[in-house]
Amino acid sequence: MLPVPSEDACPKGSAGTSGGVSTQRDEDAALALYEMLRTKGGGHGGDLYPALDPDDAQGGRGWRRLRELGLVQVRDGVAEAVDPDAALARAMDDYQANAAEQLRSGVRLQRVTEALLSVYRPSVQRETSEVAVEFITDPRRKQRTRLDLSDAARGTCGSMHPGPMPPIEVLEASLDHDRTIMARGVRSRAIYPMSCLHSPKYARYLHDLADAGVELRLVDHAPFDMLTFDEDAAVLAADPDRPSDAVIVIRGAALMRSFLAVYEDCWLRGLTLARASVTSAEDSEITSQERVIIRLMASGLSDDQIARKLGVHRRTVQRAIAKLMERLNASSRFEAGLKLANDAEFAKTFVVQ
Repeated sequence: MLPVPSEDACPKGSAGTSGGVSTQRDEDAALALYEMLRTKGGGHGGDLYPALDPDDAQGGRGWRRLRELGLVQVRDGVAEAVDPDAALARAMDDYQANAAEQLRSGVRLQRVTEALLSVYRPSVQRETSEVAVEFITDPRRKQRTRLDLSDAARGTCGSMHPGPMPPIEVLEASLDHDRTIMARGVRSRAIYPMSCLHSPKYARYLHDLADAGVELRLVDHAPFDMLTFDEDAAVLAADPDRPSDAVIVIRGAALMRSFLAVYEDCWLRGLTLARASVTSAEDSEITSQERVIIRLMASGLSDDQIARKLGVHRRTVQRAIAKLMERLNASSRFEAGLKLANDAEFAKTFVVQ
């Protein structure tokens, strides 16, 4: 028997085989080694060592060729020659096992492919196809889109208006449309700023809305203009500070969930018209509108930004801030902000009451 050379001992610097085809020299070296193994494998094999010299590149390639053909096997660290017929039978067994596994892998691949292409990919494509975002600037097209979406609604239409309020004529025309969609069983909800109660014409409009059957909530301020139609579509101002400019139309449940959650949050925080009217009447020293102005001022917003958010005139904001500065005995907005920050009890009384 012949001691086995290690894999590292076989030279690897010279190319022996390529694609399973050996050169004639490698085959000759392998054959010579195989014959010596067959002839002297039962002995100590000392006279075979020169042919297996690890420094002999050809001998090393011959050894690897025998391993490749399965003509040598190692038992207890000793190499033995394998009969060519036995090596061929093993090679055929390996091939059949690999072929069977490839067949099973092919069947698995076919099943996975069918599921991905016929079930899961259409599901993703269907969800993606239901999502659409459209940017509209043309005034006539904006109006047409709003009307089409409200006409298509069958469950709920919601609106949220932070201000500034449009002309009363526009609101009255919108009320007529609200009556039309409610007549076919659509629930209509609207969120308006509390500041509407301080304007006689807008306060009257809110009462007209309520009398028509529109569900109303009033909030200190809303984040942005938004119209919702069932759970399918929404129309938002592209720029919250300039709501009369372009709008964004959003379609698809995947996007609508977040916007509906924002709407519901504002709705739950709002007051009914009756409760808001009582609160406004009781608020003699400082109105709810003034409290919001003060809170926004403390957040660092400018007069113009506050006015846009509340839908009021800039002078209204300035009067509320002047009232605050007088009560705080502050000579500047900055000083008023510092006093509010340092006097928690006063800030709580003035802003939250």
